[in-house]
Amino acid sequence: MINEILNLNDPLNKFLELGIQALDKSREITKDVDSSKSSLKEDGSLLTEFDIKVEEEIFNILSKSDGDIITEEILGRKDNKDYCWYIDPIDGTTSFSRGISLFGTIIGLTYKKKPIMGLIDIPKLQDRFISVENFGAEKNGHKIKASTSKVLSESLIIYGSPQRFKKEGMLDKLQIMDSLVWDSRGCYDCFGYSLAFSGAVDLVIEVDLNLWETVALESLAKESGAGYAEQSSINGKKNIIFGSKHLLEESMDIMGGDWSIQ
Repeated sequence: MINEILNLNDPLNKFLELGIQALDKSREITKDVDSSKSSLKEDGSLLTEFDIKVEEEIFNILSKSDGDIITEEILGRKDNKDYCWYIDPIDGTTSFSRGISLFGTIIGLTYKKKPIMGLIDIPKLQDRFISVENFGAEKNGHKIKASTSKVLSESLIIYGSPQRFKKEGMLDKLQIMDSLVWDSRGCYDCFGYSLAFSGAVDLVIEVDLNLWETVALESLAKESGAGYAEQSSINGKKNIIFGSKHLLEESMDIMGGDWSIQ
């Protein structure tokens, strides 16, 4: 594990230990669940009893640290601390509720609003991704690196639901991207994102994400050597592109709008 190998100084070591404990607890709760009843939230996304249960357990663990906490569902702690946790207790609730094994937990940490740590756990696959600023990224204890693909026509990209791109007014742009690459897959949630950190895919494009998703993704992308760009969505959230640094500029131009490389 990164904290065992690097012997991080406090408070980072403490933050990482608590983050790992939180992932362990989330995996314990969700790994044997095959499906779950869900309800529809006001924003159109789904909520299950396990979202709340996992969030409560993670909140209790991370509350032992000296950091603010922002979560997707109901809990939070905001005292204007320099450090702040961002928690998505179950990323991919639709997958989780329907017995699709690609859901997971996303936890990110910022220092003075800058992402410095990213943690993702995918219980059914027993995959765990961790990044710490200036110390790289790992998958299941092994260092990982993002793709260095240089040409779109030789690249594999993945993206989320076309419905979301349509709502953003970007479906035509996505179709242009799709026509220029070697191949593409529709693969989203934390499983899809994680494929870019290890170089399994060359680029990820997703729209309308929240900070409790993007903080960890930005850290993991950068520490795995990926490029990472974002723009504001029409709902004031984040549209993101990350993967091979060589593909970033061209992809931003194709997708259009005001992108910024982080």
